[in-house]
Amino acid sequence: MNTVTSWDYIKQNYDPDDRLAVVIKNQMTGQVIQRLESAREIASPDFQRWLRFQNVKGCIYLSVNALLPEATGRTRTQIQTIRHVYLDIDQDGPAVLAKIISDRRIPQPNYVLNTSPGKFQTIWKVEEFTVEQAERLQRVMAAEFGADQAVIDAARVLRIPGLRNRKYDPPNQVTAEKLSDQTYKPSHFRLQLDLLPQPANATAPRPTTSHRPSNGRLSQSEIDWARVMRDLSRGHDPGAVQARLEQQRQDKHNPADYAARTVNKALAELARRRSLGAQCTVDGGLCHD
Repeated sequence: MNTVTSWDYIKQNYDPDDRLAVVIKNQMTGQVIQRLESAREIASPDFQRWLRFQNVKGCIYLSVNALLPEATGRTRTQIQTIRHVYLDIDQDGPAVLAKIISDRRIPQPNYVLNTSPGKFQTIWKVEEFTVEQAERLQRVMAAEFGADQAVIDAARVLRIPGLRNRKYDPPNQVTAEKLSDQTYKPSHFRLQLDLLPQPANATAPRPTTSHRPSNGRLSQSEIDWARVMRDLSRGHDPGAVQARLEQQRQDKHNPADYAARTVNKALAELARRRSLGAQCTVDGGLCHD
């Protein structure tokens, strides 16, 4: 496997004038720095030296897609161009990755990033996608292949090959395998996008919420809540659930506080339901009393 450096990865996947977000989280202090710069600047020797310096104590992330020239933050409304679609594989990594690579309905990923032992991110370089098309495709692929269904937003930041993932001790070198040079269009992905896989009890009545967007889609916070409730109800370690949510929501002003509040609230809700002796069926994090 050829070594993919951080500057090669940026040069090969973005236009020089693309405005991108670099997010740095200091693993010791929890401080988060976000800088918005052009791809040309981020790939420059001086900026790369600064990233390597920051990587000594922090984790480095890069926005998947290009932002508007006037963007001051990183939200889906500030995305100018979809450059990539992606999947985050954090469970059963080798098996899920094998399914993705062997499925003829989708093209070969341009890159497979090994972010930590057994965990991967698959990246497809694309064009002619809208934000809505990209997120729907990612949602369908995640459900189809067993990737993380909570990580599908177009404003996401992902790790950069050639740098270290300092979430672990010892740190893990993020590596990338390049599988394709092609740029893909929506027609290359031959999955049925009009219907999502339905849960086994899809006919059961579900509670409504006044916070649901008018288009009927779950907000990212609702997805986070559902995932946390599901994992905690299955006996997952609260500390691990919190750490994972914190890493996933680097777009938050204070990811650590957001993750802690979400997990603590979920623990309190599960304790309340147990105390009431409720007979609950957890389905995607929605518990019916």
